[in-house]
Amino acid sequence: MKKLLFPLFALLPLCSMAQKIKVNETEKFTKKTIIETSFEKIVSDKNVLGSTGGRLMKNIWIAFRKSGEAEYLRLKWCTNEVIALSKNADVIFLDADGNTYVFQNTDFTVSGKGEGTVGAWGSALYGLNIYLVGDCSALEGKVITDMRINTTDGYIDFALNKKAANTISKTYKVFKAAKK
Repeated sequence: MKKLLFPLFALLPLCSMAQKIKVNETEKFTKKTIIETSFEKIVSDKNVLGSTGGRLMKNIWIAFRKSGEAEYLRLKWCTNEVIALSKNADVIFLDADGNTYVFQNTDFTVSGKGEGTVGAWGSALYGLNIYLVGDCSALEGKVITDMRINTTDGYIDFALNKKAANTISKTYKVFKAAKK
């Protein structure tokens, strides 16, 4: 019996990390369809010292959102510093073939406590809740290896690990299926 249970428990973390639709409803006053995926981590900060290490933390999650006809690529960036993005600031994704995909921030965004949090982890840390516009469908089937966020103080580059490289495409696939 123990031999059978171990493989099942080993698979639970994999199942809990799967992309899924978090919201799929019609807003009762505006009649707009609202669809949003779960947030999926694409950048992990592996520093043992975390927020006390004296350097910028880099933990980023993505999700896709549709509200009426508008589509957004959402980023939540949990960090340990106050950071701002201008309205229309570029966030650029780079795929394994060297192609770039440019998205723009929808509004001036400044970090605040808990803004970059997904769940309770990091709720006391600064972070940004960013809504980006661009061609979300362009990310379908792409292996994203890097990302650049243009802040008011310059740009910051992020490398996605091999596991996360397909996360954006997989999340978009779930999003696309829900729009039908």
